Amino acid sequence: MEKIILSIFISICIQNIYAQRDANVGIFVGTAYYMGDINPNKHFYRPRPSFGVIYRYNFNKRYAIRANGYYANLSGSDLDFINDYHPDRYVNPAEFSTSLLDATLQFEFSFLPYMPNTKKWNYTPYISGGIGYSTILSSSSTTGESALPHFTLPFSIGLKLTINKKVSTGIEWEFRKTMSDRIDGVMNPSGIESIIHNNDWYSFAGIFITYKFFNFAVDCPAYSD
Repeated sequence: MEKIILSIFISICIQNIYAQRDANVGIFVGTAYYMGDINPNKHFYRPRPSFGVIYRYNFNKRYAIRANGYYANLSGSDLDFINDYHPDRYVNPAEFSTSLLDATLQFEFSFLPYMPNTKKWNYTPYISGGIGYSTILSSSSTTGESALPHFTLPFSIGLKLTINKKVSTGIEWEFRKTMSDRIDGVMNPSGIESIIHNNDWYSFAGIFITYKFFNFAVDCPAYSD
C-alpha cells in the first residue's frame, strides 16, 4: 500500500512539474480608478497606484487561463463635477474613499499564435473575461454607506510580448463590472432600481512582467521555434 501511495504522489508531482512548463507568474504595476454615480463617464478619474500578482497557464498558442490578485484604492467627490442632473451636489456633496483586494479568474484568448518564452520578441494582442470577487479593506463616505464585499465581472484587453526564454511583459487595461452599488457610498440616486445601470465600476491600467521558473532543455516541437 505504501508503494502505491508513493507512486501516486510521484505521478502527481511529475504532472505538476510538467504543467509548469506552460505557466508563468509575475507582477502588475499601474493605476486604478472608479466610475459610478459620482463619476458616470470619465476614464482615469483620480487614478491611484495599483499593484498585484498574476498567474497564467497556457493551454496552447491561443488559449490561456489566468488568476489575478490586485490592490486598488478608489476615491471620488461630487465637487469634481458639474452635473445638471444633480443640482444639490454643491449643497450636500458626496465623497468616498475605498480600498480593496480584487481577485479574478479569467479565460484569455490571443489573436495571434503566441507561446511565452519560446520565441524572442513574439507578441500578440489579447482579450480576457471571467469572474471575480472583491474584498473591502477600508471604506468611508459622507453618505454613511460603506462598501461591502461583492462579486465582479472582469474583462480586459492587452498586448503580450516575449523578451527571452524566461521573461515576458505586456500592457493591459482591465475593467470590473461590480455586483454592488456601494463602492462610492451613493446608492440609486435616480430612484430607479437597475442591476445593469446602477452598479459601480472600477478599472486597472498598467504593465506586467511574468517569469517562467521551469525551462526544460527540450520543449514540445509544437511550441518551439
